[in-house]
Amino acid sequence: MSDKQSIYEFKERAGHSAPVIGESLYLWGGEQFDFPYVHDSPRKRKLFSTVETFSFSSARWSSHLTRGTPPLGVVDYSCTTFRSNIYYYAGWCGHDHCHYNSLTVLNTLTMSWTQLHPNDESMMEKSRAGMLSLEFDGTDYLLMVGGLGPTPAVKHPQFQYEQIPDGRVRTNEQLLYNLSNRQFTVPSVSGQCCPPTSTFTINKINQNKGIMFGRTLSHVGGFDTFNTNKVYIFNVTHNTIHWESIKKGSIFVGGLQLKGRCAHASAIISGDSTLPALVVIGGWDENNQSVNECLLFDNITTGQFSCKKIPLPESVTGRYAHSLTAVTMSPHCVWLVIVGGCEESQYVDFKIRVKVPTNTFITDTNRQIMIIELVYSEAGEWMVQSVLDGNDLTSKKYQEKYSSYNKTKTWWMNQLMEYPTEKEMELQRYNQLLQEKLRVFYQDKVSLQEALVEANKQEVLKAQVQSIQEEKQIITEDNEKLRATVAYNEVYITEIEEEKKQVEEEKRKVEDKYKQAKKEKKQAEEEKRQLEEQYLIDKQTTKELKAKVAENELYTAKLMKEKEQWSQVKETDSIGLQFNYLIPSMDNLDCLSDVQVAEKKLFLIQGDKPQLMNWEKYGVRIGVEEGSLLSSETVEAAVVALVGGQFQFPPNTVLVSAVYAVSLSKPLLKRLKLEIQHCVDLTGRPALNRYLKFAIAPVSTPSLPYQFSTVEGGEFSSKGGYGFIERKDFCLVCILGLLIVSMTGGGGKGGGGGGNQQQQGAGVVPAAQQQQGGDALTVLVQQQQPGVNQQTQEQQGEQSQEGQEEEGELQGGNQQGERQSQEQSELPEQQQQEGGQHEAEGGHQEGDRGQEEGHKDDPVHIETATDAVPCTESSSDYANSVVYTNVQKSMKYAGLVYYEEKGVEDLVTFTAAKKLEALIQYIERKHSQAEIGPDIFFRFKFSYGYIELNLTAQQDEPFTGWTVKPHTEPCRLYQEAIDNFGDKEHSRPSCCLISVYGSPHATPTLHYSIPLEGVADPVTLNIHRALRNRPPSTVHESVSVSSTGGASPSATVDVDKVKKVIDDVLVSNHARLNHLKTSLSDLANQLYEVGLINDEVREACSMDKFIGEFKASFYFMDELSEVQDHCKKFLNSFIAVRGSYINAAKFLRQKWIEAIKTELGIDLIIDVSV
Repeated sequence: MSDKQSIYEFKERAGHSAPVIGESLYLWGGEQFDFPYVHDSPRKRKLFSTVETFSFSSARWSSHLTRGTPPLGVVDYSCTTFRSNIYYYAGWCGHDHCHYNSLTVLNTLTMSWTQLHPNDESMMEKSRAGMLSLEFDGTDYLLMVGGLGPTPAVKHPQFQYEQIPDGRVRTNEQLLYNLSNRQFTVPSVSGQCCPPTSTFTINKINQNKGIMFGRTLSHVGGFDTFNTNKVYIFNVTHNTIHWESIKKGSIFVGGLQLKGRCAHASAIISGDSTLPALVVIGGWDENNQSVNECLLFDNITTGQFSCKKIPLPESVTGRYAHSLTAVTMSPHCVWLVIVGGCEESQYVDFKIRVKVPTNTFITDTNRQIMIIELVYSEAGEWMVQSVLDGNDLTSKKYQEKYSSYNKTKTWWMNQLMEYPTEKEMELQRYNQLLQEKLRVFYQDKVSLQEALVEANKQEVLKAQVQSIQEEKQIITEDNEKLRATVAYNEVYITEIEEEKKQVEEEKRKVEDKYKQAKKEKKQAEEEKRQLEEQYLIDKQTTKELKAKVAENELYTAKLMKEKEQWSQVKETDSIGLQFNYLIPSMDNLDCLSDVQVAEKKLFLIQGDKPQLMNWEKYGVRIGVEEGSLLSSETVEAAVVALVGGQFQFPPNTVLVSAVYAVSLSKPLLKRLKLEIQHCVDLTGRPALNRYLKFAIAPVSTPSLPYQFSTVEGGEFSSKGGYGFIERKDFCLVCILGLLIVSMTGGGGKGGGGGGNQQQQGAGVVPAAQQQQGGDALTVLVQQQQPGVNQQTQEQQGEQSQEGQEEEGELQGGNQQGERQSQEQSELPEQQQQEGGQHEAEGGHQEGDRGQEEGHKDDPVHIETATDAVPCTESSSDYANSVVYTNVQKSMKYAGLVYYEEKGVEDLVTFTAAKKLEALIQYIERKHSQAEIGPDIFFRFKFSYGYIELNLTAQQDEPFTGWTVKPHTEPCRLYQEAIDNFGDKEHSRPSCCLISVYGSPHATPTLHYSIPLEGVADPVTLNIHRALRNRPPSTVHESVSVSSTGGASPSATVDVDKVKKVIDDVLVSNHARLNHLKTSLSDLANQLYEVGLINDEVREACSMDKFIGEFKASFYFMDELSEVQDHCKKFLNSFIAVRGSYINAAKFLRQKWIEAIKTELGIDLIIDVSV
């Protein structure tokens, strides 16, 4: 693409604004050729999410995509600037009479939109209004004036609203928007206010003064409109706008006829030593014809108005609905930048055979943007130096001119900034010189007087005395002139000093604002750090209290349930007789150590109704069908969840669930439905369920280990993670996953894996060669020695290739096998040795490669082999083929993080286990005193591989002063070790220990990310710690009150003082609580349900009655736990009502805790159910 093609081309535009900030002109919105005249659409949103900018340095247009939501008032909107922001108010949508009154700001530094005020139906929606940014009373405001739009819902009496024939309303309504508090106010109006108007121009003269020129008005009654040339001056002070109408006779026009106009453009120009002047270009006159002229209004600040016409070509002035912006280039030069607009053209109406005027966009690229160069001459007049069109802006001459002006402008600004008193010093030196001359004149005067005395004595000197007197007269006149000059200079110096004071005062304000902002930022950061620390403390405390509450509630529920069970058993004489049947079975589990038992549970089965015994906390559910017992019978079911033990599983299998010991007090009439959780992810892999099997083992065995064998039956859903089987009696039961199945010629169902169903052919691994958790694939490779199974491998490879061609179900193919071999060659040597077994697809494709090449294949790359070979008796072509099931790759694991304080450092424990609730509960109980970190779930990327914590990864947040050090390197957890958790050699789960230490000058908080490598899906651990304060020399006792009541025995609590503090907080916040006037009846019902109020108070429905009844109960409470529980019920009643009552509950709780901590030094903890 050439440079010319890559330059962004500006499109035609009308009804827009083009403000200048810095060295760029910004253009958004406006009516254009491809404008979508609809209310809203994706195309319209996309079109107006772009802002076009014109760079004066390069004289090129560019397009920028903005962030946020732009306003929908895209045509005839009001626009002004303040610092680096551009404000857009109201505007026309583009269809029918759809107008807006929203206020939106564009940040030119980030190119992002922010809506300051949404569209409000209570305010008038309008377009063709005016807006300026002003400052008065030390506050920045936006002033909105006039406009045209639908009839407003609210009309202000100090303004006028006139309806025009099309149903819309023209108004002189005025609004002030405070940029500090973001609030609209309606100001007062005084003087000669402008009538309802639209399509005018409004410009700022100074901080609180502006000028309005031209507009569209309505005749009496509003049934006709006309354009005017009226000039208004307004001044804003103390929320009051004072208007002054400039009469025609007050403006010196020098014979020039001022035409009424609208849709014109204007700008204020000023130089270093010139007063502000108003320039007006183009527009429509009363006859809706283009006004081809440029006017200059001078002396607008002195009241001696004058107007003259500046000669400009029609290519500049012959337009309307355009924009005009003034840019000061030097102390004596201003550029007027004109962008877009429409021009008047004609077309022939063949019905009446005359030419009719019409409006068209200016499409001539030389006229779309033009610059008029105005210079202030020595004669004290503004003159046109040059007019630059589109071609001139791309010339080298323009670049040289801009560069020259830019250097002059930079020097000028530097002089004003760096040497603000240079002119003052020059005047002072000049004043001193005049004073010195005056002193010399005085001395000369004395000398002359002495000469006169001498001349009186001598007649011959009379002529000389006359001459001296004449000289004296001349000196006196010169002296008077010098005195006048000195007085003038002193006045000028005074003005300079005043100006200097104003500049210094503004500078001081800016510096004060900067210091205040910096201080507020520092305070905000400190508050954020304290909140984060308090959040971590509260989070840990809440977890500990919730754990205690849950434990107590579970224990209470267990006792209540056992009590109910015992009360219903009437036919037995004692507990010992009732559970004698369980003793033989439970005795056989005594060989299991304590670390292998997760939990025990007793369930009661009553009557002939269906029942569901849910113990999902430990991954098991038991369902009883209707009619399993007689209506009068009761049977107990005892369940023990085991983490592991001395178990022997069938070859080529892996344990995918916990082991459960299930026993019944007596047989049932129907089968029992047992549901067990497994850790195989069947989502998107429904075919894997054929490789999951239930297995049982008798408890009464003569010697260990317990021998498990698979059983037929059982179903495994692809959702929920549970499998179920129906049986009448149970002992030890679990779920196994088949690792390898082989399809023999004899066929069979289920794919093998059972101890009594040897259907694996050449893939069977003898039980003596594999224990629980062993590597079945490794054993299989060890069996396939040269000369023994080589022929079998070749047959498998050939049969697998035939299966791929005929059925199309096998994964891989020659190309996939080559890709897998290439991937395997990139793995580290160590990983190849650890996981170096035969790959299923590799064996299918190239069975004749031999053993040496087979060992280089990595089972990591086996892809969905479960669909490779159909398990049917008719599949004789697949006889003796080996299928790797991918069960082990689909197993999900849980990663758990715990924090413990070890002296001055924190100990982080990362442990992993199969994603089974029984294992997770067992591990969490072992770490009950530790702070719980984030839990993650993952699958291994490579079978028989490992996961590794990457502690050297790039960090996004600073961790200066923190040390994160693992106890072992590399920090790895192997899948084999995780799977073996629970047997006699792996009684503890695999874990990685990491020490975290923060030095005294470290950053307040640590956010350290640790990517987990070796997992199928990316996952990252994040360690969040706060810098702990060093232990103080004296430890103060405090009382910690938990949600279950009770205080620490290390101190004695004065309960009466606690109640007094609670009462004082309620009294001091009495007015706040009485603001809650709605939903009092709902609060009464909540307080009544928890027993805090009686019927009389409930009927009264008064906040004072509620609080009085709440405090009256304190007189009968002597224990801190009672007071704490009383407060908890009170706050939870507020929370149950919702709405503002939730905030009230949070507020009271915080005030109580802070007051008790401050006055009594007690850490009171009140848990509420927010």
